[in-house]
Amino acid sequence: MAIWSSSNHMSVWVERPLSKFRPLSVLFVLAVAAWMLATATPLEDDEIARAVVILAVLITVSIGLFSIAAREEQGECPLFWVLLLSFGLKLLAMSFRFSVGLLADAILYDRYGAGIAQVIQQGGWPEFTRMWGTEFIRLLVGIVYFVTGRTFYGISILWAWFGLLGILFFYKAFKTAFPTANRRHYMLIFFYPSMLLWTSSLGKDALVVFCLGMATLGAARALRQIDFMGLLWLGLGMSGLLMIRPHIAAVFAVALGVGFLLRPIRAGKMTAVIRVVGAVFFIAVSVFVLRTASGFIGVDVLSTEEVFGFIDITRERTTTGGSAFQQVNPRSPAALLAGIPTVLFRPFPWEAHRTYALFSALEGTAILVLTLVRWRSLRAAIADSRRNGFLMLIVVYVLLFTFFFSAIGNFGIIARQRVQLLPFLFMLLFYKRSPER
Repeated sequence: MAIWSSSNHMSVWVERPLSKFRPLSVLFVLAVAAWMLATATPLEDDEIARAVVILAVLITVSIGLFSIAAREEQGECPLFWVLLLSFGLKLLAMSFRFSVGLLADAILYDRYGAGIAQVIQQGGWPEFTRMWGTEFIRLLVGIVYFVTGRTFYGISILWAWFGLLGILFFYKAFKTAFPTANRRHYMLIFFYPSMLLWTSSLGKDALVVFCLGMATLGAARALRQIDFMGLLWLGLGMSGLLMIRPHIAAVFAVALGVGFLLRPIRAGKMTAVIRVVGAVFFIAVSVFVLRTASGFIGVDVLSTEEVFGFIDITRERTTTGGSAFQQVNPRSPAALLAGIPTVLFRPFPWEAHRTYALFSALEGTAILVLTLVRWRSLRAAIADSRRNGFLMLIVVYVLLFTFFFSAIGNFGIIARQRVQLLPFLFMLLFYKRSPER
């Protein structure tokens, strides 16, 4: 198709007439939304009306936001259309989750959120034993319901939109860190089934991807050239991660610290001073994040014994249900290597005994095939990570994530949590060395 042409002249020739019809392209999203609401499980009329209002507002905002994001591409790729199509597919994925009851903890969040909204309307404030994790999500839902009124479908649409913005942040981080890489290849992340499905409903996953993507964009900017916007994105993203999943914030903070230590700094005689001051700062931030994470997982001291004890408990708790399996204990390098295929690729097709597990197995197989096809890019990214702070951040994050989640003995949980890993893995798979190298 001409729209994918590498020729600037052809790209402009295609984009100009298409840009006239951008307002009409919203009909796709509206059609999906109309079908989705028409086939929804029975809801009260006012809940549907609120959902329609939320969707209308989000579409209006998205048209402007997607246009701005696409304008920065300078006609090199149809980002606007990718974002719009991805939004429509996420709405379909959300509708699918409602139709089959694949809502995980969303029903409980809706119920608690409605109660919290009622407390706020009466002039009170909910009391929590802690203000992060599940309680923080409940509070957010309550605040949204206080503003909009209770609408399970409407808030799910909002959360799906946040999930899409998170993927957009990852895309912008990839573009910032690797300007010579093929961005159109990385656009696969907008359509990958897990990224569409698990970030399209009320819960932690969509918001974690949103905050993690924001922090990654900030890190990509800060590791290249420290600026205000980079630090702002990084600070906002890390703050959100701390409130939702502090252990993911801890993994990212450690990876960021390692990446910063390898970041090239050319400031003459001040280089050593800047590096020391920066190292102290990132160490202080990492210690704060790690202490917060330790409180979240119930570990008093972040010692090796305590961490492995937590992993053992996690392995025992998750090895239940139809998707359970006997997982390795990542106490040694060999065991950790054995756990990498599980976190990245399993279940394999012969391990899938249910319909959902089969879909997950096919997706894992696709990741494995993509890894084999893009092996040279992966090998180059790992080799260059010694001289590239952002690549080192990605490699360390992937390894730490694999280490902790290799303790989970349930394919369903792994498939869902994988959305926090796939954007980083795809960056390694679609990495391309700069021409000067």
